[in-house]
Amino acid sequence: MKEIKILVAGHFNAGKSTFVKSATRGRGISIERETSAPEERVFKKTTTVAMDFGTSHDELHDVKVAVFGIPGQERFSFMWKILARNADGYVFLLDSTRPDMWDSTLKQIEFFMKENPAPYIICANKQDLDGAYSVEQIRRILNVDPSVPVLPCVATDEEVVKQIISILVERIMKESRKFQEVKV
Repeated sequence: MKEIKILVAGHFNAGKSTFVKSATRGRGISIERETSAPEERVFKKTTTVAMDFGTSHDELHDVKVAVFGIPGQERFSFMWKILARNADGYVFLLDSTRPDMWDSTLKQIEFFMKENPAPYIICANKQDLDGAYSVEQIRRILNVDPSVPVLPCVATDEEVVKQIISILVERIMKESRKFQEVKV
């Protein structure tokens, strides 16, 4: 069975840990500690300090998917390079209600595309909340290349996350040489 490594990145409190938890049907692990910065503690009590990790199976493509979530704060960016190693694709998550945080996600996209270029998608998370920007608004504001999917997301919804993973797996299978058939 083929195996794919997907990295879930995004700014602080974008929903990365929740996404990994949903992708792995709650069977993932998370390395979290109490949030130390007062301005962050307003949003949540704990934060990922190393990574989130779990595995799932994409039935549509019959592949095992290893899903890693990065710590979102820049002070933990030393982990990003380690986690990017051998990543086959990326999910870049952003909180649709927090445009003030989107620059952090854009910086991560730039970092990971330099470190280990691979197919990626952008997920506009928290689409179920009041004040969420639409996918079209986000695409326009961030000036996202038309070839990059920008998808609506509610990271707590396992079915939505499963569909997003499957869309990324499809892109990886089409775009990555690692998964293309060798013709003789």
